[in-house]
Amino acid sequence: MTMTPTRYRLALALRFAAIVPCLVALPVFWAAGWPLDAWALSAALLVANMAVAFGAELFARGRSQILQVGIVGVSLLSRAWLTFGALFIIAWTYDRQLGVVAAAAFLVYFTVDMVARGISHVLLKDSGTDPATAGGAA
Repeated sequence: MTMTPTRYRLALALRFAAIVPCLVALPVFWAAGWPLDAWALSAALLVANMAVAFGAELFARGRSQILQVGIVGVSLLSRAWLTFGALFIIAWTYDRQLGVVAAAAFLVYFTVDMVARGISHVLLKDSGTDPATAGGAA
């Protein structure tokens, strides 16, 4: 199957899908009276996680398929554990409401990111395009 430009753009756009709930969350935080610094923290963690995910996929580029899956899988699990560990420490030692609210928001973003990246990989893989090398972006 050949890669259509629309399918390719959709697959690459899905890599940024988690930004949508993050932006939608800002007015929700404001209207609910939740601390905006919790939103800022969760948004910063989202950006950092996305950067690490792109870096891991770039690092996996050109390696065997098994090694690519391993690198991306370890990156996914370690990003989740490190982020939630940091949020737990923030909630435990600094500000409980900040840590818990930021963790709840980040959980939504991370879930959307994980699902969207999976769909993106499927869209690119079905076309015969290696997800780690598609368009030079991971």
